[in-house]
Amino acid sequence: MAATASRAAPGNSATAPPATCARCGEPFAGPEDRRAQLRAPDLCRACHLDPRARSLPLETEIGKSWVIRCAKTLLRLITSPSACFRVVEEPVSHARILAFLATLRLPLWLLALGWAGIAGLLADGPGPLKRPSILVELLAAASPGPGDAPLGAQTADVLRLWLLLLVPVGLPMLYFFGGVLAHMGMALTGGARRSIGATMRAVGLALAPSLTLVAISDLLVVGVGVEPEIWIVLLGVAALLGAVLLALALARTHSTSLIRGLLVAGLPAVLFASIMIGRGLLEYYRLPFMPAPEIESYAPYPIR
Repeated sequence: MAATASRAAPGNSATAPPATCARCGEPFAGPEDRRAQLRAPDLCRACHLDPRARSLPLETEIGKSWVIRCAKTLLRLITSPSACFRVVEEPVSHARILAFLATLRLPLWLLALGWAGIAGLLADGPGPLKRPSILVELLAAASPGPGDAPLGAQTADVLRLWLLLLVPVGLPMLYFFGGVLAHMGMALTGGARRSIGATMRAVGLALAPSLTLVAISDLLVVGVGVEPEIWIVLLGVAALLGAVLLALALARTHSTSLIRGLLVAGLPAVLFASIMIGRGLLEYYRLPFMPAPEIESYAPYPIR
């Protein structure tokens, strides 16, 4: 019985995966040493490493200063983005990527939140809203009656505050949904060679420089109150940088062409840009490079 079980069937001998690396011929040290190739024999971990790849300090310099690792990783993502995504260690540590994004995004968010809170405490009472939202005016123009406009103004003010407070919740949601959209795009345009975790890693790291610019814009908009022209230029640079890095990240992660990576990157890039534009428009009473509309239906609160 043992001899029969150990004897391989004639039809299975040709399909059984080899136990040695196809490049160096050495046996695999274990399942974690084996790197499966889509259209080629399996390689070991050492042979699979691309000589053009550069490891990220975030993932390799374990035990060193976290702030220094984050700064070096951000610099490497900007200076050599193509080399940062050629090798993906799986399973992906999503907690480490999210902690990296939070380190870049949340300190300036806390500063903006504190700045706005101190300004509110120093103000003499609530008074009129200083920056009625242009979105409220557009909705008020389409409302059936003038009585809806004050309620819309208060709603916009509350929504503006809640969206600012929920930035720590929105960060992992952007990471998750952006990765899902990108992986769906890869799967529907020829197949994804890596897991959805690798796609989420690519999206999160690619958006890291853009999220840093968004954090700076939050501080300028909420704290300083800069003009919408400065905000839209800064947001445009963040969206363009994010789209380019997303294309490179997805193309290198899934070992595909840059054209395909650019097409697939459109989904998470539009998601990122639309969220940031929507938040910004709630903060301004006029559109960038356009005169302020006449505010007739707007009323200060509290409304009695």
